[in-house]
Amino acid sequence: MKPETFNLDSMSDPQRARMIVATLFGVLFLATADIYFLVPLLPTLGREFGVSVQSLGWLFSSYALAAGLCSLCLGPLSDRFGRVIFLRLGLIFFGFIAICTYLSQGYSQLFWFRTMTGLAAGLLSTCTASFVGDFFPYERRGRVMGVVLSSYFAALILGVPLAAWVAQVWNWRGIFLASSLLALLLLVCTLLFFPGDRFSSSRSAGASWSVYLRLILQRETAAAVAVSFGVSGATLAFLTFISDYLDQNFGLRPVQISLLFLTAGVAAAVGSPIAGWISDRFTKRRVFLVANTVLVVPLLALDRLGWGIPLIGLFFVISLCISFRQTALHTLQTELVQGGERGTFLALRNACSQLGISISVLVAGYLYLQVGYRGVTVWAALLTLFSSTILYFFIEEPMEKQ
Repeated sequence: MKPETFNLDSMSDPQRARMIVATLFGVLFLATADIYFLVPLLPTLGREFGVSVQSLGWLFSSYALAAGLCSLCLGPLSDRFGRVIFLRLGLIFFGFIAICTYLSQGYSQLFWFRTMTGLAAGLLSTCTASFVGDFFPYERRGRVMGVVLSSYFAALILGVPLAAWVAQVWNWRGIFLASSLLALLLLVCTLLFFPGDRFSSSRSAGASWSVYLRLILQRETAAAVAVSFGVSGATLAFLTFISDYLDQNFGLRPVQISLLFLTAGVAAAVGSPIAGWISDRFTKRRVFLVANTVLVVPLLALDRLGWGIPLIGLFFVISLCISFRQTALHTLQTELVQGGERGTFLALRNACSQLGISISVLVAGYLYLQVGYRGVTVWAALLTLFSSTILYFFIEEPMEKQ
C-alpha cells in the first residue's frame, strides 16, 4: 500500500490539509529559530560566561554534529515506522531539553544542552521534509515546500528579534521557555490533524542502514548531499559572525542588529512561497542554479558597506536568493529517491548539511580571527560556487528525465 497522498485542491477536507501544512511550518520554524536564537546573543553570552567568540562557535558546531548524527540514526527508522511518530517524539524531546536549557547554569551546561537540542532538531527537520515528499505530488510539491520552508526565514523575522528583545528586557534564558511551550502546542496539533502513517513494502525494504552506502555511491544522490554540505555551510558561516562584526565595527546593540535580520526575514518569508510556484513552473534545477549563483555577488559585497539602508538592502537581496535556492533544492531532493528510501536519503542529506555547518563555522571562526569578516564572506562565496558547480554537472531535473 502506498502512503496516503494529499492534494490541496481535491482532498475532501481542505481545512485539514491547511492545518497539516501550518503544523509542518511550525515544526520547521521551531527547529530553525532555535539555532538562530543564539546569533544576536553571542556578545551577551561571551561577556556573561567569559568565553571568546571562537569558543562560542562550538555551540553551533556541536549542535550541527548532533543534528546530523541523529538524522543518520533515525532516518531509516522513519522509513520503516513512519514520519508522524518520530515527529511527535522529536517534539517531546525538544520541549524537555528547552526547559533544561532555560534552567542551565554556566557555559558547560549550555554547551551540552545545546548539543542535545541538536539531536531533536535533526530529527524534526528530516521528518518534516520527508512528510512533504510522501504526502504531496512532485508537480505541486514546490508550492507546499515553499510554504513550509518559509518558516526557515520566518525564524529570522521573529526568532532573532525576539531573542534580542527578551535578552535586553529580561534574560536570554527566557526564549527557551517559550520554545518548550511552542513544542507542546505543535505536539497537540500533530495529534489532532495528522494522518496515521501508511506502510508499504518499499518503505520497509528501504529501512536498512546499508542503503546509505548505495546512496553515497550513486551519482545524483552523492552530488545532492555535497550540494547541501556547501549551501548550509555557506549560510551559517556568514550569519554566525555577522552580529559580532556589527557589534565590533559599528557598536550596534542586539536590538539594532535584529533589525537587519527582521528585514531579511520578511524578504525571504515572502520570497519562499513565490519561489515554490516559480520552481513548479520553470523546474527546480533552473531556479536553484540562478538564485545560488547570483548570491555570490552580494556575499562578496557584504563587508564593503557601512551600517545603514544600503547594508539592509543588500541583506534583503541575500535573503531572497537564499529563499529561492532553498525551496528549489529541497523540493528537487525529495524526488531523487523512491518514497521508501526518502527518509534515509534526507537523513543523509541533513547529516551532510550539519557536517557542512560544523566544519564551515569552525573554518569561518578561524578566518574571522585572522583576517576579519572579509575572510568569512569569501569563504561563504566559495562554498556557494562549489554548490552550483556540483548541481550543474551532476544532477538532472526529475521532471525532464520523466
